[in-house]
Amino acid sequence: MFGTCGIRKIYSSYDKSERTFTPSIALRLGLALGTVLGKDKNKTVVIGRDVRKPSLAIQLALTSGLMSSGCKVFTINVVSTPTLCMSIDYLNADCGVMITASHNPPEYIGIKLFNKGGLGFSPEQEQEVEKIYQNRAFNSKAWNEQGSVAEVQRINNTHIRKILRLTKYENHAIRNRKYIIDPGNGSASIIGPMLINNMGLRYITLNSQPDGTFPGRLSEPSKKNLFDLCKFIKLSNDVDVGIAFDGDADRVVFVNENGVIVEPIRVLTFLAREYIQKNFPDKTSRKNLSVVTPVNSSGVIEHILEPMGVQVHRTKVGDINVSIAMQKFGSFLGGENCGVYIWPEFAGHQGPDTLMAIAILLQFLGKYEKSFSELFEDIPIFPYIQRELHLVHDRIFGDEDYRKFAELIIPELEKAGYHNFRKNLIDGLHIRFDEGWVLVRKSGTTPIMRLTGESKTNLSETEKIIKIAQEVISSLIEIKKQ
Repeated sequence: MFGTCGIRKIYSSYDKSERTFTPSIALRLGLALGTVLGKDKNKTVVIGRDVRKPSLAIQLALTSGLMSSGCKVFTINVVSTPTLCMSIDYLNADCGVMITASHNPPEYIGIKLFNKGGLGFSPEQEQEVEKIYQNRAFNSKAWNEQGSVAEVQRINNTHIRKILRLTKYENHAIRNRKYIIDPGNGSASIIGPMLINNMGLRYITLNSQPDGTFPGRLSEPSKKNLFDLCKFIKLSNDVDVGIAFDGDADRVVFVNENGVIVEPIRVLTFLAREYIQKNFPDKTSRKNLSVVTPVNSSGVIEHILEPMGVQVHRTKVGDINVSIAMQKFGSFLGGENCGVYIWPEFAGHQGPDTLMAIAILLQFLGKYEKSFSELFEDIPIFPYIQRELHLVHDRIFGDEDYRKFAELIIPELEKAGYHNFRKNLIDGLHIRFDEGWVLVRKSGTTPIMRLTGESKTNLSETEKIIKIAQEVISSLIEIKKQ
């Protein structure tokens, strides 16, 4: 039931097979979660939701299940995932639930579960909830022991005040810049412009009307989906920075004044480097510093940070996995190639927070008085490609499958002139070699096999790496023709 980031399925009002996500599933999940939380005493849960059409129906059903197991529920309605993470401790709750399918198409819906502090549920915690769900071993309360529900207002204002306080925001040189905000009709439609306005900045908006059908663009802030935003910035000649969110605003992508997307891993690398140089000028004081990023992130982060004496830990894809690894290694910063930023010191919680990332990054923009493109000019771009193979038959791929892929891919890479192979099965098959790397990984939420590759030289080399992997995979599993 649970995938890489919670549960995500296509929505339907009723489905006896449970292949889709229905209100009846949400009701049982509420009962299961309430049973897990209430082993010792009745607990408090915060529920937020994104703008998708089915979100309210799922919220009401989930709330019913939680109340029936004796929980007190706070609803904060349409919010970003970062706001939900912040709200858990602010409201002194025991757990948070975000009803969202993040960047998936509009017909999808799902949930993500969070602990105190905004740390996502671990796979073990999710399995405990799922076990109770499947066995229907619910702790249903009597009529006079039902839980309660209360609606919390103005939580966005609280979040923005906290961000500006923790980041010690000062709007010096950035006040003269002009920004364009593209929430993609998602949860950031309200809080995104609100943040920029509270920062005292000049801005315009695109796709800023909340609409769960995502009429302006698809929810994922990819290069293809941000074509209109990039084109507008390029032609306008008076926009300094573009800021684009996904559906629940746990991802943010920045566009420079030339209408070119700045790769999120370069932004993450820049933020880490600036923080280290400011707070740890002596290299000998950096021996315990580390950052976390998944296996599919560019190697540019090691290229810049390791010579500075900073460790880079790789983990499974997914912000929850990044957060858990950060806690394990005591890392100060984590993030993903898709635009996730996790920085507890400045966000005040352990979940992703795009608003925090915006506030910090724009302060550096003001500090250096450079253009946005110049800010990253000394962080190289390693040619990086991700290709999606749509599977005819969806199934789970395990370590044995990936080992078989490796047995066939590595000899082909060797024939092509690549050297010194190191493979791991942290999340799919990750093969590193002197000239670059390739990752073969099945999506945790959709029937897609993703091939990601990078070279340290040029795009044609990356294309060659991807082609080798794709030919091997296509010979072993059935792929839909696109």
